[in-house]
Parts: sequence; structure tokens; C-alpha cells
Amino acid sequence: MHLAIRQFRQIALMLTLLIAFASSVALAQSGIGNGDSNWITVENVKKQGNTLIFSEVQIAGDGWLVIHPFMNGAPNGDRVVGRTFLESGTNSDVEIEIHKGIAAGEMMIVMLHSDSNKNGEFDFIFIDERNVMDLAVFEGATMIGHAIPAP
Repeated sequence: MHLAIRQFRQIALMLTLLIAFASSVALAQSGIGNGDSNWITVENVKKQGNTLIFSEVQIAGDGWLVIHPFMNGAPNGDRVVGRTFLESGTNSDVEIEIHKGIAAGEMMIVMLHSDSNKNGEFDFIFIDERNVMDLAVFEGATMIGHAIPAP
């Protein structure tokens, strides 16, 4: 029973991410990207070994920079291959270690998650069929994140 619920939650989250990404292509006003108070600079991301370095990440409130992989050509929001804690405000030269091998050009999702319960721990625990405790950061209808190729 628990396995079936977990599988349902995984499918629901993946569908939610796919819909968000499809919406960003169809509607430039909504989907994924940067906001006014929260953003990820994805130009010129550097790679040193298994670590990616983002020149600037802004988050309104403590939270996490998280990387989700693509699997079989689609984003997989149920898997996390890297994360790092961010303090509220502008963070420079943000390093995030990838916990699996990643080839140049391999697609991934980099996004912000809030530290919802302010415990300094990444709580990637489902609280309903599609949301985790440390929620994705949104500004209006825009989820703060990007689909990018690994450098």
C-alpha cells in the first residue's frame, strides 16, 4: 500500500514538473524562470570535478539550490542529485556537489526550494500527493528554476 502511494506521488510530482515546463514554452508569462526577488544565474556555470558553481543565486528567505536529473528525456522531480543551503539574499559563487556522474550536455533542472520549517535541513518529504515539505519557490505563476545542460 505504501509503495503504491509513493509511486502515485512520484508520478504526480513528475507530471506537475512536466506541465510547468510545457507551460513555460507555451506561455512566456508563466512557467519556469527567474523572478524579481528570486533568481538563479545559469549563464557560464562552471564545473570542477563533481561540483557545479553558479555565479549568483538570489533567494528571499533561507532555502536550497537543488538539482533534479532528466531521466529518459524528461525531468524527474522525485530524484535529487545535488543540493546546497542558501542564506536569504544574494549568494555568490554557489557550489553544489552532484552525487552522480554527470556528462557535459546532460540536461538537469536547477531550482530553488524554500526552507519552509526553517530547520536548516533539506526536507524532501512529501506532504501531499505533489508537494514536498521544503516547497519549490514561486513568484506568481513562475517557478524559480531552469532546465540547463551540464557544462
